[in-house]
Amino acid sequence: MTSIDIRPESKKMVDDFCTRLTKEAETLVTSFFPQKIAEMEMLLKKSFSTDGLAALKSPLDIPMPDPAKEEAKRKKKEEKEAKEGKKEKDSDKEDEDAGPACGPIPCNERVESLLKEIKPQIQILKEKLNTVSMWVQLQIPKIEDGNNFGVAVQEKVFELLTNTHTWPN
Repeated sequence: MTSIDIRPESKKMVDDFCTRLTKEAETLVTSFFPQKIAEMEMLLKKSFSTDGLAALKSPLDIPMPDPAKEEAKRKKKEEKEAKEGKKEKDSDKEDEDAGPACGPIPCNERVESLLKEIKPQIQILKEKLNTVSMWVQLQIPKIEDGNNFGVAVQEKVFELLTNTHTWPN
C-alpha cells in the first residue's frame, strides 16, 4: 500500500484540529451534557410533576358543526360535481386542506410554551452531539489484523450517535 505525502504544516493543522476537537468533546461529555441533563430534569420536574398535570389541561372549546348543514353542503357539492363532471384532484386537495368545518381549533398554550422552551435546548444538544460524533469517528483506529473488538464498540457508538439525527424535530 502506498502512503500519501502530506506537508508538515498540513499535518500540524490536522493534529491541532484533532486536539481541539478532543478537548471540546471531552468537556462536552464530562460537564456540558450532565449539566444540560440536570437542567432538563429540573424543568421536567417543575413543569410535568404529577401534581401539575392538571395545570396542563386546557378547556376543549371545539364548536360542533351542525349535521344538517354539513349534509346540505355535501349534497350541494355532489350535485355540482354531477353537473360539471369529475373535478380535478387538485381542487379536492384544496377542500381537504381547508381545515375543520367548525373553524380553527385552539392549541394548548401551556404545552406550546413548554415546547418553545425545550426545542431550542434540544437543538443545541443535537448540534453538540455532532462534535462528539466526529470525535468518536476520529478515535476509530485503522482496521488491521488481530482483535478489533474496540473498533466494533466504537463503530456501534457512532451508529447510535447518528441515529439521534433521525429523531423527529
